[in-house]
Amino acid sequence: MLRITILTFVVSGALALNLDSSSPHAFSMLRSGKPEVPEIEVPEVPEAEVPEVPEVPEAKVPEVPEAEVPEAKVPEVPEAEVPEVPEAKVPEVDDLKAPEVPEAPEVFPVPTTSRCIVIICAQYMIIFTALAVCRTYQEFSGTALGAGKVEAGLRAAAQTVTYGPMLCVLFIACRMRVEFLSDGKDQPQAWVQSCMYALTFSVLASTLLVLAMPLVTGKPLSLKEGTCDLERVEESEGDSKVVFYALTVARYLILLGLYGGLAGVIVGICTYMPPGTTDLRELPPPAPAVMCTMVLAVVFFSTQLVIAICRSYTEYTGVETPKVVNTMQAAATTVEFAPMLAILFLAARMRALQHDGQPQPWAQNCMYCSTGAMCLTTLLSIAVPLALGGSMKTNPVTKECTFELSESLLAVRNAFDALRYLCLLSFYGGAVGVAYSIFVFEAPAGRATLPVSPTVQCVVNLTCQFFFVYFMLTVMGTVTEVTGGKVSMEQYRLYSALDSAKATLAFAPMLSILFVTTRMYALLITDKQGAPPAWVQDGMFMATWSLLISFLMCLVTGLLMDKVETDEDGNVVNKFSNQYVGIAFTAVRYFSMLLLYGGMIMVIVGLFVMTPETANGRGSVPVVTDAVNASPVGNPPPGPDAIGDAAGDAAAKAGETGDNVLSSR
Repeated sequence: MLRITILTFVVSGALALNLDSSSPHAFSMLRSGKPEVPEIEVPEVPEAEVPEVPEVPEAKVPEVPEAEVPEAKVPEVPEAEVPEVPEAKVPEVDDLKAPEVPEAPEVFPVPTTSRCIVIICAQYMIIFTALAVCRTYQEFSGTALGAGKVEAGLRAAAQTVTYGPMLCVLFIACRMRVEFLSDGKDQPQAWVQSCMYALTFSVLASTLLVLAMPLVTGKPLSLKEGTCDLERVEESEGDSKVVFYALTVARYLILLGLYGGLAGVIVGICTYMPPGTTDLRELPPPAPAVMCTMVLAVVFFSTQLVIAICRSYTEYTGVETPKVVNTMQAAATTVEFAPMLAILFLAARMRALQHDGQPQPWAQNCMYCSTGAMCLTTLLSIAVPLALGGSMKTNPVTKECTFELSESLLAVRNAFDALRYLCLLSFYGGAVGVAYSIFVFEAPAGRATLPVSPTVQCVVNLTCQFFFVYFMLTVMGTVTEVTGGKVSMEQYRLYSALDSAKATLAFAPMLSILFVTTRMYALLITDKQGAPPAWVQDGMFMATWSLLISFLMCLVTGLLMDKVETDEDGNVVNKFSNQYVGIAFTAVRYFSMLLLYGGMIMVIVGLFVMTPETANGRGSVPVVTDAVNASPVGNPPPGPDAIGDAAGDAAAKAGETGDNVLSSR
């Protein structure tokens, strides 16, 4: 390795000497081994002069005009017709059926029917309350009853509401027909509702005129005998012609509103078509209860219309028609039972509709039987005097009609008597049958039969009171007639007691109507599942017990006294020689009045404040509810079901007693 290094050094030195042989120091450097390095002079390099770069002028870019691009026209492409693809039918899977959720029932405001009924009922309350206060003042002040002008005006005003119960029954029949056909989702036609208001305000206008005219003119405004129509106003010297013409116009407007509205409601019942129906012939005919109510209303107001026409004819021609007027007045007394009979029919239908059914066929036949009997009696009362030259007499107590013919027509008279008794039997028998059908009604298959509602219990109780009194008076009068006066039932105390009790029943039809319309509204807003609040039902019980207490008082006092005196409200007047007995009866009298008017106010208030949430048969009024429920008045009044239950319990106890006697032997 060392040899290679030395050799390399010698070769590189020789090469260096060959490259610069002119150098005098070449061999000396090799001999000495220390070369001398001369200083190298660095030449001065002058600075280079950089020439100035001339300024380059800015190039002007020529303006290039924008090229106009022509609009390309897109060719219209026709719409492609997409073929209709039929919807795929998804087969129903029975196992995955979703549960049906019932729709919430539509909440109706208080119907026009109920509003009109409340207005007429309020007239009843105000007028008869004022009469009661007036009579009470006269009784305690010692003033003769009936002597004051105020009482005379109030009595005339009370006569103007005679049409009220029959009108209200017709309103309920119309409402019931509409609810049945529309399943509770519609109301009567708007023009029919206007007719209802026309009827209601016609009665109200008559009442206000009778009350206000003595204050304006100083003269009483009388009514036509046997009707609710105003007498013609006679113009006298010194009277204002403006008042005379105003009263004349008001009188005929009232007649137009009364009879025009009546015709409109009846036509509306027969022509109503529910939503979605275009052919009236497709609808079922009116139910027997509604049909009978319309027939009774037509007969009731037809007699009054004939009287009004005859009176107007006499006023403008001076020609009297006494025979026709007297005949029609007598015929009008035969239909005084119509409102009470009609509300009984509608109560039976209301109970059936709650179960989505109809009254029993035999019950519907009973309705036709009672209605036909009353209409036949009315026709006979018109035909006998006009066609056969006979006369008809009406018992002022029982309203029973008897026909008198000449001796030459004895056979005809006997035939009429037999027909009269047949009509009486059919009338009362049909009414009893309808009342009985309410308690034995059974729901259609697949539905549970609900108990009889408190409303219907009260209606049946009032109906039984009403027809019991008139039936007993009719039976006793018939006994007197058949025996030729040998057995004069009018001399018995029972007859006078029943006669005095008759006055207590003036409120029975109006109370029944108010109860039925309240329950109908409760069923309407709850899809037939609810009931009026409990405190409203307490008001029904109070009013019903009030009439029952007055009725029993009249019977008891009639059996204890020779003669019972009552006012026109049916309250027993204090005529007792024993002061303490008189005080007790006076206290009971005013207690019954408090129950009557207090109960009616509770029902009316409940009708307007009722909601689907409160229409559940529960609820109370502080203090009042507790006081009512603490007494028998808080329970339903006795009815046919209570009598049946009592008879059944008595029979069961008798059977147990018999079994015990046999076992002891």
